[in-house]
Parts: sequence; structure tokens; C-alpha cells
Amino acid sequence: MLGFHPIRTSLLKLVPTRHFYQQLLQTVDFSFVRSLFAPFYSAGGRPSLDPVVFVKLLLVGHLENITSDRKLLELAQLHLGIRAFLGYDLAQPLPWHSTLSRTRQRLPVAVFEACFTHIVGLCIQQGLVSGHTQAVDSAYIKANASMSRLQPKRSRASTEATNTVDPTNAPPITASEDRLQHIQRFHAAIRKAAPTKSGRLVSNLTHYSPADPEARICFKTGKIRQLAYTASVSVDAAQHVITHIHADLADWRDSRYLLAIVDSTQQRLQTFALAMTTVVADAGYSSGENYEQLEKRGLTGYIPAHGKYKAEHAGFTYDAVTDRYTCSQGKQLVFDKLILDRQGNPKKRYWAKAADCKHCPLAAQCKGKKAREKRLHHTVYKGQYDRMLARLATRVGQRMRRLRASTVEPVLGSLITYFGVRHITKKGQAGAAKVLYVAAMAYNLKKYLRFNSWQPGGCELVLPAPAPFRWLLLSFCNSHLCYS
Repeated sequence: MLGFHPIRTSLLKLVPTRHFYQQLLQTVDFSFVRSLFAPFYSAGGRPSLDPVVFVKLLLVGHLENITSDRKLLELAQLHLGIRAFLGYDLAQPLPWHSTLSRTRQRLPVAVFEACFTHIVGLCIQQGLVSGHTQAVDSAYIKANASMSRLQPKRSRASTEATNTVDPTNAPPITASEDRLQHIQRFHAAIRKAAPTKSGRLVSNLTHYSPADPEARICFKTGKIRQLAYTASVSVDAAQHVITHIHADLADWRDSRYLLAIVDSTQQRLQTFALAMTTVVADAGYSSGENYEQLEKRGLTGYIPAHGKYKAEHAGFTYDAVTDRYTCSQGKQLVFDKLILDRQGNPKKRYWAKAADCKHCPLAAQCKGKKAREKRLHHTVYKGQYDRMLARLATRVGQRMRRLRASTVEPVLGSLITYFGVRHITKKGQAGAAKVLYVAAMAYNLKKYLRFNSWQPGGCELVLPAPAPFRWLLLSFCNSHLCYS
């Protein structure tokens, strides 16, 4: 009977030199991971999973669009190129999927962010990042929680009762009575719309997910509600490299996150001696406070105003120097005081004299029948709004709006479709942040490797083509690989 002889050969000899993972292994030195992970690894005890292998496995999962650790290790077990990339021979057993999951859970988010920053630095060294123009956008990423398992939060009455013990550990309702009454009106509308079957409108104000308490209910027009996180990204306009990514809660407007994204992106670029000057975003990030803060930071913004803002009041002319309005009859409305609207936003109120409105021929249709004088309101950030609208109306402003659509939106689409971000299987905001950082690393590494392959002396990632079709193939690759 023939004896069994294990295969003892280097996989590097079996993997083609033009294979993607072989090129990635030869181009990027992953030894930087060890110094970042060293404070969280113990010198004694049972040997832990090699941090370089850990990071490489996570990158492979996103490069292969795999969200399951079990499926990832099954693929790595059979894939010669991945085995060689990890540094494992044919006879070496790969780590267990549970080891990969526990290692991810124990490491803090800061380690993943540091790895992402290092990859951004590699892209900067290769000239892929200009730094001056950053496009910002966000997308909802489905959380690993079910809408059918939502539970109600504790009522205010049970919260105030100190002798009541809640075995479910449900969070208390923190919304005001006005907000709760607003939700109740929607409940009534649902019951009227379906009299034979009781409906239920769930809200972040009244319900939570026991499986993932940090996941938030979100929805878009024409789509069903779901539990999700918000993936906020900042993309450089030069070669579409991701310069910042973050996992945010999905129950706030995008405008609440803009300054945090800008500050984090600016800080990361400054560590590599790059200066950011321009921020491009859609109308979801518009607010007077954001406009003001961008100006204070010395940044030029191209962010369309929200639909509720009105630059002018029909029949009235505003003078910014004297801070007053003049009506069509030549009467003036002077500044009265600052007030707060129902949403808590500060506004400036302007009043006309009652005597001027009393004998005005347009008084009935201008001020109304009950009011004694005409009143006007506008936001305290009117100057910032007007400067932003004037900037967007220029030729540069129109080009910046097109640039945003062609820069950050394809990047988000690629992350969701091809890099395993359509559904985050990890729990909590920290788990979502770790997934997003590794996905952005995989995306940037693909950009970095593609750029490096076309440099003099670099290795091509495509097979040689016949001379008559070479430039046609290069044009096709340039137009399609930018979305990969």
C-alpha cells in the first residue's frame, strides 16, 4: 500500500504573478499592522491570531463581497491565491471563523481607523489624493436587526416610578409630549386607513430593537422602513479615494454630521501635509449653522440650500446694511427681536408701524385681516444662505454640483454593491464602524493597486492584448474600473 506524503511546496510557485492577490502582496507591505495592534496583544499565554493575517482576512472578505466569517474561511480554504496572500501553505490549517469574530469584537474602533489612515497615506504618496476638494455624502446601511421584533420603550410614568423594575431593560422614552402627540396622530391615521386590520407606526421615539439597540428606524420616500446605520463618506475629487468614512446613527439629518465629517477629514489630510479648501455636498447637508462654520474654518462650500429657504419675500426688498425691509409702498419694516420657530431654529422678526399699514391700499392682502401690522421673518443665517446661493449660481458652482454626483455617489454605490456593505452583520455602532473602515481600506487598496500597475516598472493586471485593440481595451478599463 502506498504511503501518504503531504504536499510541501510554496504556493507562490502555483499562483500566477499577475493574480490580484499576488500583486497586492508584492505591492503593499502589511507589516505596519503589527505596531498598531501591539498594545492589544499579550506577550504570554496561548498564541493569538497574527494581526497581519487578521487584517488580510478582513480585506479579502470585502474584496470578495462576503459578509459571513464562516463563508470567508471556506473560500480561503479552497482558494490558492488567498492562501498565498495570507502566508499559509497547503498543509497549514486556517484560523477558525469564531477566532476571527472574537478578535474583531475585542479590538477597539481606533485600531481599524489607524489602519484606514495608513492606507490613505499610501494613496497620498502615490499622488492619488489632491486634498483640496472633498465630496461628502451618506447612505443607509441595513443593520442586523428585524423590524418585526421591535419593542416599545418604557413610558414616562413607569420611568418615574422608582420602585418599578423593568426585566427587559427597555430604554425610557425621552421625547417631549408634543412629539409624542405628533406620533399619535399618525397612529390614528393608520387605523382609519385600515379599519379591518389595526396598523402600527413604529418610531425611534417610542420603539427600539432589543437585538441592536443602537440601530435606528429609517425610511426613504417609496421604500419600506428598516433598521439601519448611516454610512457617511468623504471622497477626494482627484481619483475618488475615500479620505474619511464613519458609521453614524440613522435618526438624525445629514446636516447634523457634516462638521464632524469635515473636521475628521481635514485632520487626516493635515497629518500628510495636505490642505482642504472646498467641501461639496447635497442639500441634505444644508443649514445656516453649517454654512457659518465652514466660513469660520476658511472652507468654501458648495451645498444647495434646503427647499424651505426663501431668498426673497415677494413685494419686499431687504437692505443688508441697515438690516430692514422696504415694501412696495415705500414703508419700512425694522428689526424687532430674535424668536424661535416650532423646530427651535432662531429667526429674526421685522415689524412695520401700525400707522403705516392702517391706511395702506394693500393692507388687506398684505398683512391679513386680523393683524395690525405686517410682520416678516427670516433666518439669522440669511447672509450665509445668500452667499451660498450666489456661489452655486456661478459656472464653478454648477460644475461642483456635477462633480459631486460623479464623485461620491459612485463610490457609495460600489461599497454597497461590491464591497460587502449592503448589510452590516455586526452589532452596534462600533461594529458598523469597523466594517466600514475595512471596506474603505479594500476600496482604496484596489485604487492604489490599479494606479501602481500602470506606472513605469509596475506589473500589469490584465493579459497582453493584440496591438490593434490595446488602446480600446485601456479605454474600456478606465471607464469601468473606476466603479469597482
